[in-house]
Amino acid sequence: MMIFRWRQVAVPAMGLLLAAMVGCSDNGTDPTGGGGTGATVSFAADLQPAFNLSCLNCHGPGGSGGLELTAGVAWANLVGVESQNYAPRQRVMIANPNESILYLKLDGAPGVGGRMPTGGALNDVTIEKFRVWILEGALDN
Repeated sequence: MMIFRWRQVAVPAMGLLLAAMVGCSDNGTDPTGGGGTGATVSFAADLQPAFNLSCLNCHGPGGSGGLELTAGVAWANLVGVESQNYAPRQRVMIANPNESILYLKLDGAPGVGGRMPTGGALNDVTIEKFRVWILEGALDN
C-alpha cells in the first residue's frame, strides 16, 4: 500500500520537475543582452572613454612606459602584451584581472608601483568595469 501511494505522489512530481527543467533550458538567447557574446562590458563604449578622460595625458601617442591608450590602438597595446615595467607580466591577461597589470594599477594593488591614473583614481564603478571586461575575455568590442 505504501509503494502505491509513493507512486501517486512521486510520478506526478517527477513530471512537474521535468517540465520545469525543459522550460528552463537554453533557448539560444543571450541573457546579458551582449549581442550573443555574453559580454556585459564594451571596450569601446565603457573603457575607452575612461582612457580618453583620465589617461591620455601620460599615455597618448608615444605614451609613458611604452603604453599608448588612444582609440584604435589601446586594445592592441594592452591585451596579451608584456608590460614594459613589470615583465614578464602582461598588461592584460585574458580572464585574469588579478594578474593583469592594468587592473592592478587601477585598483591600487601593492607591488605594481603607484596607482593609476596619477591625477586621481577612477571611481569604483569604472574600475569594476575593467575587472569584468578582463573576466569576460578582454574582447575588442
